[in-house]
Amino acid sequence: MKLKRHFILILFLTITFIYAAPLPIFYTGDTHGVYESQIDKEKGTLKGGYLVLEEILNQKRSQTKNYIYVDTGDQQTGTIFSSLVEDGVHGGAVIEVFNQLALDASVFGNHEFDFSYTNTRDLAKKAKYPFVCTNLIDKTTRQSVSGIPYAILERDNINIGIFGVTLEKLPEKVKAENVSSVTILPPVDAINKYLDEVDQKTDLIIVLTHQGFEADSLLAVNLDNRIDLIIGGHDHIKAETPYFINGKYLLYSGSHLNYLGLAELEVEEDKIISLKNQLIPLEITKKDFDIPLAKYIQEKTLKIEEEMSKVIGYIPEDWIPDKYQSTALSRWIANALKTEYERIYHPDMAIINNGGLRKAIPAGPVTLRDLNELLPFNNTVVVFSCYGKDLLSFFSLNELHSKEKPLDICEYTHLNSIEPDRIYQVISHDYIAGQWDKYLGFKPFDVYDTGEPFLEAVIRQIQIQYSPNIEEGWD
Repeated sequence: MKLKRHFILILFLTITFIYAAPLPIFYTGDTHGVYESQIDKEKGTLKGGYLVLEEILNQKRSQTKNYIYVDTGDQQTGTIFSSLVEDGVHGGAVIEVFNQLALDASVFGNHEFDFSYTNTRDLAKKAKYPFVCTNLIDKTTRQSVSGIPYAILERDNINIGIFGVTLEKLPEKVKAENVSSVTILPPVDAINKYLDEVDQKTDLIIVLTHQGFEADSLLAVNLDNRIDLIIGGHDHIKAETPYFINGKYLLYSGSHLNYLGLAELEVEEDKIISLKNQLIPLEITKKDFDIPLAKYIQEKTLKIEEEMSKVIGYIPEDWIPDKYQSTALSRWIANALKTEYERIYHPDMAIINNGGLRKAIPAGPVTLRDLNELLPFNNTVVVFSCYGKDLLSFFSLNELHSKEKPLDICEYTHLNSIEPDRIYQVISHDYIAGQWDKYLGFKPFDVYDTGEPFLEAVIRQIQIQYSPNIEEGWD
């Protein structure tokens, strides 16, 4: 009897070994063109950036042969690198980087639509990996915007189905004309259109999303159990421990290449029977790189340095910062921020802090280097809501700061009147939103970090207002 039990156990373990297929999944998202690594002089390390990502990816890939690497969108918008033109495509340099990183699949984020609809499709054409686009339909062709409603990746003894979902509120996050040619389907309806077909061909189904955790949670609840995994982006959250909703794992790797996600799965009979997840810090010992990607980035960095000296506009008066009083510079910056996002977010007002303006620029020509030195903090544009009574208390606090100087003051665009119980929409940046207790005196709600650099908004407005003959972007 004991011998029989041993035989059964051995048979069971053998069957499990044969049919439980291991699958490592590497994942990133919301990388926003972060091409440079930050140097930690005390630790002697490099943090973040494409080269550190490739170093760690290659190290981990060498330990396995049956892996995939996916990304959840917003590869674009965030640095000058992501504004470079490659082969006539704005943001094409970023696509080339991910080509060299051997990305297997991605999904459109909202920032892939920042330049134009034509440029969005050109980004997808330049990519050697599929931009899987399940719920965005071209109104003319009635096909997926990228032409790829789903993808199937084959890895040894397992086939992986990939769907791609972009947020339904896309028209609220980009210029209206950039998505006027797009029909946006509810994600569940779009996926269900192809689910039977994909399920028959695959052992595992993943949905790559760029819509945020709340929408992902609803998606998990409303999709049936043939969907195994959701890997999401958009709201920049990270989760070392995966969420588990309605039988589906939800994974998030954060943003700006701080981490590389690695989910190690075992798949058996079209189900995930185990999942071990980790977020690997993108940090390595400082080194020199002698690889094709390093040479490519160095080439582009030299181009960026050349571009930094170019004149992008001519300002009509001296811009002289002052932390504690309103100036021509601070007034122009606040108004420019509101103007830049008028068509997208329809803000009632803009708020900036004067201490974030760090360089005096005399009337006359302005270069990109001038602006990088004027706004050196890599702030991102943020939209938030508040009540009129909150704004009234903010005005009082700001007046106090101007007199007692515990903090730099805020510049803001003015409203004709304030209704205490009305909700107002404010355009600002991440520093103000993060330091609301010090600068605003109230906690904002419905806070949305667009991921767009504050600096780029200012650059675009200078080009529009003071340099009408200079083409947008860097070529």
